[in-house]
Amino acid sequence: MSTKQIFIASSAELKRERMELVDLMQDMNDNLVEQSIKYKPVPWEYMDSSMRAGRKEDEYLAKLRECDICIVLFWQILGEYTVEELDVAVEEMRSGRCPKEVYVFFKEPAENASGELISFKENFCNKYQLNPETFNDIRSLRKLVEGILQSFITNIKGI
Repeated sequence: MSTKQIFIASSAELKRERMELVDLMQDMNDNLVEQSIKYKPVPWEYMDSSMRAGRKEDEYLAKLRECDICIVLFWQILGEYTVEELDVAVEEMRSGRCPKEVYVFFKEPAENASGELISFKENFCNKYQLNPETFNDIRSLRKLVEGILQSFITNIKGI
């Protein structure tokens, strides 16, 4: 059985969406048994929260570097650590290391978006040379991510 780890990054405001993606991957795992593939979601809530010497974020970034895919979610605030995780994921991907794929999603509408997030979003394509996706609700996010994960399986199985 091949396990594919999926790092899920976002600020605390999108906890419900992160947990929905965890549920999606667990649902998909039931149908992947015959293909000998399993998705392991890696949201930060599932990581060790104990205090140690050094930055906790560095432990999260080490885990990110072990994952096959990184999914990053933004909505109304620009989380400092979420941006750091995105930056590391893009740098690692472009260097040919893990994660191999990075996906960014902005939840709309973001009626109360911070000025920081608005500026980040306006400059996103130029800075990262990646096209982010948008979603309106959990259902549309699930559909987008399910398509990405199905495509990922197709690519690794050569189907």
